[in-house]
Amino acid sequence: MSNRSKKFVFIPFCLIAQAYQAQGIVKYEWKSSIKPIVQLLIDKDINIIQMPCAETLFKDSLIREPMGISKYNKKEFNEHCEVLAEEVSKQVHMISKNGYEVIAILGIEQSPSCCVNYIYTNHGMEKRKGLFMDKLCKKIEDLDIPVIGINRKYINKSLKELEKIVGK
Repeated sequence: MSNRSKKFVFIPFCLIAQAYQAQGIVKYEWKSSIKPIVQLLIDKDINIIQMPCAETLFKDSLIREPMGISKYNKKEFNEHCEVLAEEVSKQVHMISKNGYEVIAILGIEQSPSCCVNYIYTNHGMEKRKGLFMDKLCKKIEDLDIPVIGINRKYINKSLKELEKIVGK
């Protein structure tokens, strides 16, 4: 019998690899966002899988300016997100099919690719998913997996939501 954990959480690549954030995005609160989320997952022996960073892979560079969703919402980028979402979806389904459990998928609020609930647009705050996250959620809607948006400015709210799923 194996002692390995049978629980998984998929996270945005930038949650533990800050260099994948667009230039100027990482601020002082980033460390306070990373540590409690990742520490909770580690303390609960949950397997952590980084999802690919759609923006960095599309630009093929770690050096990029922040761009809003309207600049990314183009045919080429959407096709790119579709391919990445398909790959992640295959992983999620394979894990589930093998008797393991994906207990959550995390996104990063305000990200044009990975936001779950809210993003700033030219028209103010808009309730919507990011381009990658929207495609991924459609591909795994046959599974009952909570999708949580991590909000760096309101990390305690995000952390409480995750704690409900993984347990304190």
